[in-house]
Amino acid sequence: MFQPKTHYAKIAFDTILFYKTTGQIRKMEESKITPDLKLNLGCIVYIYDLKDTLISYFGNVYPQKLLLYEEIVSNALTAAESSNSKLEKGMENIKVFVDVLSLPQKVDEIIDLNPIKQGVFIKDKTGKSAFVLPNTKALKTGEDQIRFVKNLADLADTDNSELEIMSFKVTRYD
Repeated sequence: MFQPKTHYAKIAFDTILFYKTTGQIRKMEESKITPDLKLNLGCIVYIYDLKDTLISYFGNVYPQKLLLYEEIVSNALTAAESSNSKLEKGMENIKVFVDVLSLPQKVDEIIDLNPIKQGVFIKDKTGKSAFVLPNTKALKTGEDQIRFVKNLADLADTDNSELEIMSFKVTRYD
């Protein structure tokens, strides 16, 4: 069975395991939540099989909950729900990763983007948005990232000057 190396991955894995075995959500007492889990950051929870095939993932660039702890729990449950049939083979056949995202920063110059180290989030005035994680294959430049997320958000014909363009960094925890 998967043995998480970090408390971020352990929280996500334990949340999924407890939910799948009991149908309930167990929450940590607030007094036991460490300061790093009290940060207000976005995260993405991934579920992989033991052959490194992605089963499911869920997350947001901007946090939807007050605490990172709550964000991890919520995203782990959503990822598990969307992979229900694949998790039927058992929890011993999965591993869990958590990407913690930095707070997005406004991009002044697209040429300054580093696609290896930075993800990109865009949003238009109507609320259409999309993001891409750093180090995504085939995206070699900031322009590639912008073009990719514009297509995801159905904003391919929108001028960059009409978009909010933000960058963020990701730290993976297993």
